[in-house]
Amino acid sequence: MTDATPALLAYLSRWLDESQGDRDAEAVLWGRVAKVSEEAGEAIATLIGATGQNPRLNPFMGNTRGYDDVVDGLLDVAMTAVEHMTGNDARPLGLFQEKVGAGAERAGAPT
Repeated sequence: MTDATPALLAYLSRWLDESQGDRDAEAVLWGRVAKVSEEAGEAIATLIGATGQNPRLNPFMGNTRGYDDVVDGLLDVAMTAVEHMTGNDARPLGLFQEKVGAGAERAGAPT
Protein backbone atom coordinates (compact mmCIF):
# COMPACT_ATOMS: atom_id res chain seq x y z
CA MET A 1 0.00 0.00 0.00
CA THR A 2 1.23 3.48 -0.78
CA ASP A 3 0.20 6.81 0.68
CA ALA A 4 -1.93 7.27 -2.45
CA THR A 5 -4.00 4.11 -1.90
CA PRO A 6 -6.85 5.74 0.07
CA ALA A 7 -7.16 8.57 -2.47
CA LEU A 8 -7.11 6.09 -5.36
CA LEU A 9 -9.85 4.04 -3.70
CA ALA A 10 -11.96 7.19 -3.25
CA TYR A 11 -11.35 8.03 -6.93
CA LEU A 12 -12.49 4.57 -8.06
CA SER A 13 -15.62 4.78 -5.94
CA ARG A 14 -16.47 8.26 -7.25
CA TRP A 15 -15.87 6.96 -10.79
CA LEU A 16 -18.38 4.17 -10.18
CA ASP A 17 -20.88 6.64 -8.70
CA GLU A 18 -20.51 9.04 -11.62
CA SER A 19 -21.23 6.22 -14.07
CA GLN A 20 -24.74 6.03 -12.58
CA GLY A 21 -25.81 9.31 -14.18
CA ASP A 22 -28.99 10.79 -12.74
CA ARG A 23 -30.09 7.70 -10.83
CA ASP A 24 -31.66 8.19 -7.46
CA ALA A 25 -29.02 8.11 -4.69
CA GLU A 26 -30.90 5.38 -2.82
CA ALA A 27 -31.03 3.24 -5.96
CA VAL A 28 -27.27 3.64 -6.37
CA LEU A 29 -26.77 2.63 -2.73
CA TRP A 30 -28.95 -0.45 -3.16
CA GLY A 31 -27.01 -1.34 -6.29
CA ARG A 32 -23.68 -1.11 -4.49
CA VAL A 33 -24.82 -3.25 -1.57
CA ALA A 34 -26.51 -5.77 -3.87
CA LYS A 35 -23.24 -6.05 -5.78
CA VAL A 36 -21.71 -7.47 -2.59
CA SER A 37 -24.16 -10.39 -2.76
CA GLU A 38 -23.50 -10.91 -6.45
CA GLU A 39 -19.77 -10.97 -5.87
CA ALA A 40 -20.19 -13.35 -2.94
CA GLY A 41 -21.89 -15.78 -5.32
CA GLU A 42 -19.06 -15.38 -7.80
CA ALA A 43 -16.52 -15.90 -5.00
CA ILE A 44 -18.26 -19.15 -4.09
CA ALA A 45 -18.17 -20.28 -7.72
CA THR A 46 -14.49 -19.37 -7.88
CA LEU A 47 -13.82 -21.26 -4.65
CA ILE A 48 -15.55 -24.31 -6.12
CA GLY A 49 -13.21 -24.03 -9.10
CA ALA A 50 -10.18 -23.53 -6.86
CA THR A 51 -10.93 -26.60 -4.79
CA GLY A 52 -12.05 -28.80 -7.70
CA GLN A 53 -15.44 -29.47 -6.09
CA ASN A 54 -17.32 -29.85 -9.36
CA PRO A 55 -15.51 -32.41 -11.52
CA ARG A 56 -18.66 -32.80 -13.65
CA LEU A 57 -17.90 -29.47 -15.33
CA ASN A 58 -14.52 -30.57 -16.63
CA PRO A 59 -13.06 -33.73 -15.12
CA PHE A 60 -9.81 -33.25 -17.00
CA MET A 61 -9.04 -29.76 -15.69
CA GLY A 62 -9.23 -30.30 -11.93
CA ASN A 63 -8.83 -27.00 -10.14
CA THR A 64 -9.69 -24.23 -12.58
CA ARG A 65 -9.22 -21.18 -10.35
CA GLY A 66 -7.00 -20.15 -7.47
CA TYR A 67 -7.48 -18.73 -4.01
CA ASP A 68 -6.01 -15.44 -5.19
CA ASP A 69 -8.98 -15.15 -7.58
CA VAL A 70 -11.39 -15.56 -4.66
CA VAL A 71 -9.63 -12.92 -2.55
CA ASP A 72 -9.42 -10.53 -5.50
CA GLY A 73 -13.16 -10.65 -6.12
CA LEU A 74 -14.05 -10.18 -2.47
CA LEU A 75 -11.70 -7.24 -2.00
CA ASP A 76 -12.83 -5.51 -5.16
CA VAL A 77 -16.46 -5.19 -4.21
CA ALA A 78 -16.04 -4.86 -0.43
CA MET A 79 -13.68 -1.92 -0.62
CA THR A 80 -15.68 0.01 -3.20
CA ALA A 81 -18.97 -0.64 -1.36
CA VAL A 82 -17.53 0.64 1.93
CA GLU A 83 -15.97 3.62 0.16
CA HIS A 84 -19.35 4.51 -1.31
CA MET A 85 -21.10 4.14 2.05
CA THR A 86 -18.61 6.49 3.71
CA GLY A 87 -19.03 9.21 1.10
CA ASN A 88 -15.94 8.58 -1.03
CA ASP A 89 -13.77 10.13 1.67
CA ALA A 90 -10.85 7.67 1.57
CA ARG A 91 -11.63 6.20 5.01
CA PRO A 92 -12.13 2.45 4.33
CA LEU A 93 -8.49 1.47 4.85
CA GLY A 94 -8.48 3.24 8.20
CA LEU A 95 -11.78 1.57 9.07
CA PHE A 96 -10.25 -1.77 8.12
CA GLN A 97 -7.32 -1.12 10.44
CA GLU A 98 -9.74 -0.21 13.25
CA LYS A 99 -11.76 -3.38 12.62
CA VAL A 100 -8.63 -5.54 12.73
CA GLY A 101 -7.52 -3.82 15.92
CA ALA A 102 -10.91 -4.33 17.59
CA GLY A 103 -10.96 -8.00 16.57
CA ALA A 104 -7.43 -8.49 17.85
CA GLU A 105 -8.35 -6.84 21.14
CA ARG A 106 -11.40 -9.12 21.55
CA ALA A 107 -9.16 -12.12 20.83
CA GLY A 108 -6.65 -11.00 23.46
CA ALA A 109 -3.83 -10.38 21.00
CA PRO A 110 -0.75 -8.73 22.48
CA THR A 111 -0.42 -5.05 21.66
